[in-house]
Amino acid sequence: MSDTQDIVLEIHGLKTNFYTYEGVVKALDGVELFLRRGDTMGLVGETGCGKSVTARSILRLVEPPGKIDEGQILFHKFNQETREIETVDILEMSDQEVLATRGASIAIVFQDPATYPNPVFRVGDQIAEVIMLHQDLRTDVLDLKIELLEDSLKENVAPEKRSAIEEKISYYKSLYDDPPEPDEKDAKAAALRRAISMLSMVKMPAAASVASQYPHELSGGMRQRALIAMALACNPEILICDEATTALDVTVQAQVLNLLNQLKKKIGTSIMIITHDMGVVAETCNWVNVMYAGTTAESCATAELFKNPLHPYTAGLLTAVPKLHENRDRLPQIRGSVPNLIYPPTGCRFHPRCDYATETCKQEKPLLEEKQPGHWVACHNPLG
Repeated sequence: MSDTQDIVLEIHGLKTNFYTYEGVVKALDGVELFLRRGDTMGLVGETGCGKSVTARSILRLVEPPGKIDEGQILFHKFNQETREIETVDILEMSDQEVLATRGASIAIVFQDPATYPNPVFRVGDQIAEVIMLHQDLRTDVLDLKIELLEDSLKENVAPEKRSAIEEKISYYKSLYDDPPEPDEKDAKAAALRRAISMLSMVKMPAAASVASQYPHELSGGMRQRALIAMALACNPEILICDEATTALDVTVQAQVLNLLNQLKKKIGTSIMIITHDMGVVAETCNWVNVMYAGTTAESCATAELFKNPLHPYTAGLLTAVPKLHENRDRLPQIRGSVPNLIYPPTGCRFHPRCDYATETCKQEKPLLEEKQPGHWVACHNPLG
C-alpha cells in the first residue's frame, strides 16, 4: 500500500471473535487497514461494525469472552537510540512488551470522559502516574532541583548561604552527563510538573489548579482535555481517539478536534479517529477507512471518498448525511439492518442490503483491492 517508512501501523487479516453462550460473534472478519506516519485517519461505520473492537485489538485490550484469533498488527516504531524504524507484530509481543508499548508508544482516549478518569485520584496525579511508568525522569528531577535553587537565589539571602546554594547548583549541573536514579518523592514531583505542562499544552485553563482537582470537579470538555493530556504525556507515535468527542456538545467537540490537529503538528503523533460522524471525518481526517459488519469496505483519501465513493455502503452513508442546500421531508436510508454477527451473511456481508448484489456477492467474500489509484474497495461490483 505504501513504503514502510511512511506507515506507522498496518493491520492484515485481523479476526477477533467473542465466544458467547449464544454462539461465536465474528466481530472482526479479516480487517485490513493502515495508518500513515503523521496522518489523521478516520475509522467510520455504523454502531456495532467493529470500530472499537479494532482499537482494543490494536492495544490487546480485548477481554474474555473475546479473543484475537488471526491476523497481524504491525507497528513500525521509531527507535530513539538507533534512529531507525523497527517493525514489531503486536500480536507476537509478550505481555510485558505490550504493557511497555501501551500508553507510551500507542495511547487511546476513550469515549466517555465521565467514566475513564479514576474518580478517587487527583487529575495531576493520574497523569503523573503514566509519566512515571513510561518516562525517564532523571534529567527532569535535576531540572526541578536546579530551578528551585535558582528561585531561592532571587530572595535576599546571606552571602554564605548564597555561596552554598550556588555550589549545590554547580554540583547538580555536573550530574547531567550521568544522572542518578531519583528517589520516588523527587520523581513524583518532576512527573507532576510535567503533568501540569501537558495540561497547559492541551489549553486547560488554570492548569496547576486543575491538576489538584478531582475528575468530578471538571466539566465534560475539561475532563476530555485531561484524558488527551494523559494520552499524550509520553509523546506516543499513535493516538487512538475512540468516539472521543461523542459525549460533548457541538462547541466543545469542535474545540477538542481542533486541539487534536494542533497537537498532531506539534508533537508529530499519528491519529486514528473512530467515529460514526461523517462531518468529523470531513473536518479533521485526511484518510478514511469505512467498516461494515467487521470488515473493511473502503479505504482512500477523505476528499476522494466524499467525491467518488466506490462501495455501495459508503455511498449509502454519504447519501444519508443531511445537506444544507437540500430541502427534504425524509432522508434516504440504507434498507435492512446490520446483520447478526453470530450468523453473518455468506460472501459479502453487505449483500442482503445492497441494490447491486449478484450471485457472486452472495457466495464469495470480496477482497480489499486497489480499484483506482490510491483507492481500495472490497466489492465485486464497485460504483463509478
